[in-house]
Amino acid sequence: MKQSKAVVSTASYLLISLFLTLHNKMVLQWYNFGFPWLVTAVHSLGGIIGMQILLVTGYFTPKELDKKQMKILLMFSLLYTMNIAMSNVSLHYVSVPLHQIVRGTVPVFTVIITLAWGLAPQGYSWRVYSSLAPVVFGVGLTTYNDYYSFSLIGFILTFVGTILAAAKTVVTNTILVGGYKLKLPAFDLLYRLTPLTFVQTITWSVMSGETSEAWAFVQGLRTQREGGSSNSDKPGGIYSLVAALMVNGAIAFVLNIASFTASKNTSALAMTVTGNVKVALTVILGCAFFHVTLTSLSIVGILFTIVGGAVYSAVRLSETQKAREQASKELV
Repeated sequence: MKQSKAVVSTASYLLISLFLTLHNKMVLQWYNFGFPWLVTAVHSLGGIIGMQILLVTGYFTPKELDKKQMKILLMFSLLYTMNIAMSNVSLHYVSVPLHQIVRGTVPVFTVIITLAWGLAPQGYSWRVYSSLAPVVFGVGLTTYNDYYSFSLIGFILTFVGTILAAAKTVVTNTILVGGYKLKLPAFDLLYRLTPLTFVQTITWSVMSGETSEAWAFVQGLRTQREGGSSNSDKPGGIYSLVAALMVNGAIAFVLNIASFTASKNTSALAMTVTGNVKVALTVILGCAFFHVTLTSLSIVGILFTIVGGAVYSAVRLSETQKAREQASKELV
């Protein structure tokens, strides 16, 4: 029973995560809704509504925090917001395959950030460093033919988003296990982060002029529909766009729940391997849906990246288990 539950929760997380990435690209490209900060705000709004429903139904109880803890949470929310937004912003400029493969280097930056912040005083073994080499090599091969064809700003933003994703992973783990004097349950953390993320993304959208541009875009769709030059039932219609954004926000919320459930029912290795599988499937489906052609060199690079990520995950899990066993022996 427990094994089947783990399989179902992991498969659900994989499918929902895959669907959200492709749906984000669809909203940005097919509907020509090039407003990534507002898309991020929609994700946050979906989280707010979803967490309020869980709160009212008694699914969890928020923990009381003091002013210092709230300040820490606010600082973390900025990182959380930037991570999500940067992923959406960069996805607007680059292809889905390139986006996913570059973000496959998250383990590399996770190691760098962990060492820089002194969270691994003993450093890492040669096995960890050697497992990261195929990841870096794979990304280099995958993106080699794109160096002169993609948007430079998009490529830079994708790498910045990857660094932010690694930093968010390190800080989130620290907060959930008791770092920074918080130790918040996952649902409680999500409940507090979504309103902060929504305010931050809306504020930036207004200050950058994106909100005004989006309003003009919507008005243009409305004018086209009233003039009979647009069909609202097809991509590009105003009602179709609103429905797509509502679905997008709902998927983002469900993904957070699925991620928590999968982490609870499976091992760390299963989650990271699932992430690698998701990268592979996203690349394949991204090519199919958005008409991206891969060269043989890119395919070899993708394989190196995915295999390297899986090896890194296995090595880290093995070393973590050995460290725990050694600590248990010392306590006896």
